[in-house]
Amino acid sequence: MRKAAHILILICFSLPGFTQEPSTVDARRQPYLQLNFHTGSFWTRSEYLEEQFEDPYKAIEARFGYQLTGTEIWQQYHHYPKVGLGMHYSDLVKDRSDTVVGNPFSLFAFYSAPWARFGRFSLATDISGGLSYTGLIYDPVTNPYNDVIASHINLYFDFNLNLNVRLTPRMGLNVGYGITHYSNGRIQMPQKGVNNWGWTFGMDYKLTAPVAEFIYREPPEFKSTESIQLMYAVGIVEGIITGTTTELQFFTSSFSADYVCTLNPRMAVTFGMDVFYDGSLERAIKGIPPEDVTTWQQMYLASHLGYHFIINRFTILFNLGTYFRQHSYDRGYYFTRAGGRWQFTDHLYGHLCIKSKNGIRADWIEWGCAYSLKIR
Repeated sequence: MRKAAHILILICFSLPGFTQEPSTVDARRQPYLQLNFHTGSFWTRSEYLEEQFEDPYKAIEARFGYQLTGTEIWQQYHHYPKVGLGMHYSDLVKDRSDTVVGNPFSLFAFYSAPWARFGRFSLATDISGGLSYTGLIYDPVTNPYNDVIASHINLYFDFNLNLNVRLTPRMGLNVGYGITHYSNGRIQMPQKGVNNWGWTFGMDYKLTAPVAEFIYREPPEFKSTESIQLMYAVGIVEGIITGTTTELQFFTSSFSADYVCTLNPRMAVTFGMDVFYDGSLERAIKGIPPEDVTTWQQMYLASHLGYHFIINRFTILFNLGTYFRQHSYDRGYYFTRAGGRWQFTDHLYGHLCIKSKNGIRADWIEWGCAYSLKIR
């Protein structure tokens, strides 16, 4: 962490000398580098790690990205966002010799959407998603007190609200606040995940001369559309039999039918019905032996409201739903679904989301596809 801090200070004092005047020629995209430092507190429920989580966590992050300039109309709709790839390394506890949760290393893609620009300042939301690796995980013999991370590979998610100030045409400083999340979606247990609330401090440097102005063209007339989207996804979850260390894996599936109304080029609202199947419920229905639990008893019927944030061919989605038929209340009374869909054709989407129980803790990861049928 000290070496990273020294590098950050060195760049702050050396790069301004290389700045140039903004280019008057529109470019397709503007490459840049960014270094961030994260610190803050934990929002993680753990029976054994309260002492380890008392001190602030620390993380260093490097990014390579592009400032999009408006060569495609969707970039103009999103106020000329930034996109790119990055690496994130975190020290989750103060004393490395005392850690039982490891030091996650993450690779991710990010999308930064400006909300407002005023002079040298800009305000933006920043979303990152990818995969994370940690060497220390739960083990009933060698690491029994790690009740938050049970798999080496986890999903990585980060969301921040950032303020950027341009010091020169090429160099800027960033400050933000948000949450970082690590989770395996209950593929392996125990799985409480790690949640960090905290501050982000960083700087960015454009590798080429910035454009003087973003590209603007008159957008085409927008017409609201209505469609039906059918989604089917599968997943795997793990359960542990009480009193033993036997690990069992179960099949899960999700089916949803949504009515989708597109309000503008960036967003849509939805209403839908769900059918869930969770094989692990065979051990969650009181008074019934696992071998006597039927398929119908392992299913949930539910409904939800949703929101779609549309970025060209990619859709970030969020659902909030409730069950209206269930045999076991092990999953609570409501759920959320958060993730994304990638549009391969006019009708077919890839689907990757996390379904939660009671809105907070991961229930399972949905891997599937969706088919969209326009009705108006």
